[in-house]
Amino acid sequence: MAETKLKRKMGWRPDYPDFRDNTAENDNVSLKMKTFGQTESIKTMFGKMGLSEASSKKLPLQKDLRDWCPPIEDQEDLGSCTANAGVALVEYFERRALGVHIDASRLFLYKVTRNLMKETGDTGAYLRSTMGALVLFGIPPEEYWPYKTKDFDVEPPAFCYGFAQNYQAIKYYRLDPPGTSPAVLLNRIKSNLAAGLPSMFGFTVYTSIGQADDNGGKIPYPTAGERIEGGHAIVAVGYDDKLKINNTIFIGI
Repeated sequence: MAETKLKRKMGWRPDYPDFRDNTAENDNVSLKMKTFGQTESIKTMFGKMGLSEASSKKLPLQKDLRDWCPPIEDQEDLGSCTANAGVALVEYFERRALGVHIDASRLFLYKVTRNLMKETGDTGAYLRSTMGALVLFGIPPEEYWPYKTKDFDVEPPAFCYGFAQNYQAIKYYRLDPPGTSPAVLLNRIKSNLAAGLPSMFGFTVYTSIGQADDNGGKIPYPTAGERIEGGHAIVAVGYDDKLKINNTIFIGI
């Protein structure tokens, strides 16, 4: 099997399980959510949307959310895939709910996420920390903190932090708490997609991913003897037996 040298960095770091993670079964309303006037728990909201485990048998055969997705962006030589994925979610909901595109700052989100992790350098990040940064700090438009990869460790000015508060997330939840079977997880992802809710996820990248550049973007299933190149975070934006994913520009995928 021929190997293709990867030309881009990745940056996804797997999260450790945490019992404090919110899930679809969370029936509590946090103080912050009450401050924003939210009186319904995640479980209650899911129930109203028909997002129960029992609904998985009634899912449509396919779902495609790409009409509301922002343009694919290039993370270049920075391990900022988690920030790119987080920004893609913010931009998706802005476009779908309000019909506007804000082009959120990926470099800001990558920096404040690593601040939250108490780390510097191009270390990559956890998806949980990325979502935590969106809740704690928010995110400003990219025109005020452009994606200049050489500035990845420069601290954004107070103006950007203030502007970011206009685009704060309220809550996030985990689809795969400890003990979740693959079948249940797949149904949860598809149920969310069917309801118009894309999901971020990370996966292990093997050398054969480079072949996707020549076969229409299809990532081959890894085989024995392949080398692990790292981890990459992306967004699931639909399904049709196989998941469609919203990637950053990554070796042409």
